[in-house]
Amino acid sequence: MAKASRKDLLNAQDEFITTTSSAAKWVKENPLRFAVMAAIVFVVFASSIGFYHWKTSRESSAMIAYSNAANSSQLTLDVIQRYSDTKAAKLARLRLAQMAYSEKDFTMALDYAQKFVNGWGREDTFHWQGVMIMAATYMDQQDFEKAMPLLEDCIKKSPENIKDHALFFKSQALLALGKNEEARKALVQISENYRDVAAPTLASLEMRQGVTVDAKQ
Repeated sequence: MAKASRKDLLNAQDEFITTTSSAAKWVKENPLRFAVMAAIVFVVFASSIGFYHWKTSRESSAMIAYSNAANSSQLTLDVIQRYSDTKAAKLARLRLAQMAYSEKDFTMALDYAQKFVNGWGREDTFHWQGVMIMAATYMDQQDFEKAMPLLEDCIKKSPENIKDHALFFKSQALLALGKNEEARKALVQISENYRDVAAPTLASLEMRQGVTVDAKQ
């Protein structure tokens, strides 16, 4: 390969200038095509900005509607129907699950809670609230086989306050199944924040089993 001389390097064409010159020539020769392409780029850019603004505004409107719905099941359902693609609509399903559970409508409680958990997309406090609603519903239906895996999941992964509730529910399920010692072990894992609720059941178990462990340990 021949070595380029300094003269050759100095006389070499600048690629940027060459490319720019070619582009300018193409635009000059094809003004209509250039105008169409420029318009397309502008429309795509403007549409992106417009969609972002629309999405942000829609999320805001949905959250306001969700807040205003408060304890009205009909208004909460309206949020789902009007803003189905928003976070507020997903939270509305969780609220409806809570309402249905309170009214002992277990079919709807499970349906809304399951849809919320499947659609929320992250394992935060809201997610675990949905899981606990499903677990509590199965508990009320005496379907402990379905409740236990959900409770175990909460115990392993959820924040402490939800974990405490899951441990207490687990103890109740185990008691119903006649597994008193396992129920006691679940109760003693409950934190101080929830210990007062667990203490009576724990004390009763220890008296029946002759266990001397202090209920406040």
